[in-house]
Amino acid sequence: MLKYLLTVLLLPVAALAQNLDYGSVKLLKGWQAEDGSYQVALEFKLNEGWKTYWRMPGPAGLPPVFAWEGSDNIADVRYDWPTPEIIDQGGMITLGYHDEFVLPIRITPEADGPVRIAMTLNFGVCSDICVPAQALFLARLNGSADHEVELIQTALLKGPQTREASGLESISCAVEPRGNGYEITANLGFAEAIEAPMTVIEYGTQEIWIDFTEQKIDGGAISASAPMKYYGSGEMEIDMSALTVSVFGANRAVEIQGCPG
Repeated sequence: MLKYLLTVLLLPVAALAQNLDYGSVKLLKGWQAEDGSYQVALEFKLNEGWKTYWRMPGPAGLPPVFAWEGSDNIADVRYDWPTPEIIDQGGMITLGYHDEFVLPIRITPEADGPVRIAMTLNFGVCSDICVPAQALFLARLNGSADHEVELIQTALLKGPQTREASGLESISCAVEPRGNGYEITANLGFAEAIEAPMTVIEYGTQEIWIDFTEQKIDGGAISASAPMKYYGSGEMEIDMSALTVSVFGANRAVEIQGCPG
């Protein structure tokens, strides 16, 4: 049996540009699961001709930034991103969404009792031009009335396949110095080929930036390489378990956590 949420106070979306009419974004209250975590979501409704971006949009996009300062009783936040579209933006490829989409968010409390959300979302929206936008959400979650359960559950099914479900037979990553930076290569082998794949490699810190990849494809084998820059201090150290490798294809998408060296 599910437990549920009580009260959510939403402030209007505030766009950081005058006369901007991209659409709306609101918080869906969701429910409280048996393990005590809260399943909420953000619902984006974009007007015709507008788009926004996935968590790693590429060099031509504005990545979303979530700030939770001021929140209380939150130990962990997980974003279950739906599979993005591959968008040709004036000859530059980006990853994002048109029309409507729902981003499920799982919140794990530090302790029993109410959770207070004070979350600011800064994100990019694009029509003929790209501009920054901002949304602020305040909520108190304490285990009462459910809201938009079916909509959120449907969104949770729109994410990429996991490693276990993808038919992945092999994966390895290597990092080598290249000029003033580095190059990272991911080699993947799938039992069933992914049609027209696009491979994206991410790292779990802002100190390391990885560009979009160039690929070599041979049936179910993909070798994807990308420039990588280090913006931290001292010598760069790579934790291969912090890598995320995603493959977006015409027939399916896959997301793999961790890439052994």
